[in-house]
Amino acid sequence: MKVNYYTIGLAGHIDHGKTTLTGSLTGIDTDRLKEEKERNISIEPGFAPFHLSDDMKVSIIDVPGHERFIRQMIAGVAGIDLVVPVVAADEGVMPQTREHLEILSLLGIERSIIAITKADMVDDEMLHLVNEDILEYIKGTGFEGSPLHFVDGKSGRGIKELKESIRTFLKDVPSRNKGGALRLPIDQIFTLQGHGTIARGTIFDGEIQEGELVTLLPDRVGARVRQVQTHSQKVERAFAGQRVAVNLAGPNKQELTRGQVIVNSNHYAVSTTIDLSFTKALTMSYDLKQRSEVTVHIGTAEVRGTIVFFDRNTLEPGDREELFCQIRLHDPVTAKKGDRVILRRPSPVETIGGGSILSVAGEKYKFGSETIAKFEQMVKGTPVEQLVQILEQEHLLSKEQVMQQIGLNEKSFQQLIDDPEIVGIDNGVTSKDVLTRIVEAIHNFVQGFHDHFPMRKGPRKAEVVQDLKKTYPKKVIEVALQTELKVDMMQTGPFLSMTGFKATMPDAWKTRMTQVLKNLLEQGVNVSPIDRLIEDQQIPDSHHAELKNYLLEEEIAVKLTDDLYVHKENWSRIVRDLKEGTDKSFTLQQAKDILNVSRKYLVPILERLDEESYTIRKDQERYWRLEK
Repeated sequence: MKVNYYTIGLAGHIDHGKTTLTGSLTGIDTDRLKEEKERNISIEPGFAPFHLSDDMKVSIIDVPGHERFIRQMIAGVAGIDLVVPVVAADEGVMPQTREHLEILSLLGIERSIIAITKADMVDDEMLHLVNEDILEYIKGTGFEGSPLHFVDGKSGRGIKELKESIRTFLKDVPSRNKGGALRLPIDQIFTLQGHGTIARGTIFDGEIQEGELVTLLPDRVGARVRQVQTHSQKVERAFAGQRVAVNLAGPNKQELTRGQVIVNSNHYAVSTTIDLSFTKALTMSYDLKQRSEVTVHIGTAEVRGTIVFFDRNTLEPGDREELFCQIRLHDPVTAKKGDRVILRRPSPVETIGGGSILSVAGEKYKFGSETIAKFEQMVKGTPVEQLVQILEQEHLLSKEQVMQQIGLNEKSFQQLIDDPEIVGIDNGVTSKDVLTRIVEAIHNFVQGFHDHFPMRKGPRKAEVVQDLKKTYPKKVIEVALQTELKVDMMQTGPFLSMTGFKATMPDAWKTRMTQVLKNLLEQGVNVSPIDRLIEDQQIPDSHHAELKNYLLEEEIAVKLTDDLYVHKENWSRIVRDLKEGTDKSFTLQQAKDILNVSRKYLVPILERLDEESYTIRKDQERYWRLEK
């Protein structure tokens, strides 16, 4: 039997009966803390198992209602599948009801069933007025059309009907991603005698199992899962949607904080700059200036940051408005694209708005329409289009970075890399557009080299890679080179050249350079210094080194010393004459007699023979190598 796991949140104004209703539904008092009992209010979220059917495992969260505990309220509702807004019949919609509903709406939690509690404390006329008040308030919001139930936790009125309504509702709610990488935001930490450190939270994605190694982000604290419990029952593993307590071996309580996230992979980013698609809260009362400090709630984490707008310098209160902004966080958080965020003003304290993360790798953008257009594309584009857009800047992303920045699971990633616009490289991806640009850059570099240095074979491959590395990752350059070498380019030793290219002397100096070659040939062995031969033809200094390099690369001449070059034909005659005039070995004097040259030429000739492995010197004699 397939079992689905869900979490339900009860939210509303203080003293509207959330805890009593939770007790009526589950039989459990979720006020755990001594101070909660004494003050008769919930300070921390309370959790209880809620049995509906064998194929549904449900947890109920009773979130604090007092305005001073909004932080805990937001942490509590993070990750819920259904919200039950609670409104007391004797008071109706109150300020905290409005703020809770506003926060829930901004978090994208709009699946709801509304419970009107304390129904036995008022007459039917009052019930009717409260009902109308609620319907009017939720009109035009994501909660419009939600079922309403009159209940009374003490008498049991309407509890059975509410349970059935919840069960029916959850049947149509898709279960969370059990197959994804584990993500478990921590909302409570404590120690237990004999067990050590315990972390509690609701699993957002994936599963956690006893014995596995995990990491706590963003602090990157390593740990081992010693034991897993769900509602005080030990289990070997727990799944997305379940409320769990995890006994961790390794870290002590001081290393754990609310807001950390337990993971078992590299699929989630640690970020200090997030881009948001942002919705202004209707409950906002004061102007918010550019670069104001804000309190940021992501999952169960709460950090401070600076808000940056790109189309205004002030956010003003008023009607619902959607815009784009960036939050530069003072401390890192764990997040992925698509995660919901709540922003609050530290002082005077109020909810500013909320939104969806567009990117966990925000950059420094220009103020103006160009950046807004970029954000709009990030919202509207398909995952492939979004990835192509990111790759315009990043050029190469690992699998983990793609999953973090696009907000994908394993299956979606596999579908993504099958798209023809995406090119896989080892454990990462680039785009066809990026590869095309690099191929074009390689083509331009090599062709430009040919134009500037027509007497060279071409640039060295390492030189091309080094130049392009200023802009593009080496791995992508290598793939682009492989592509280009199959089509328009060839490699000769370490050199790259365009297909069909042949090094030639420039037309403007070809006649004079050809005369240098002729003179070199005619002079035989007793050659003049190469620079003098070039200068005699009045060839510009800028071409001297190029011509000498050309003579050597094209094997037209052999270099004896920096000054002395002999024509290749003359060099071949030198080797031939020596071989014919000697036996297995010869001395320096014998070579001098055969070649009839001075020591100035003879010593470099013999050393060159050694360098080219024609001969090997032993004491005062040189021996011919058999293979030559």
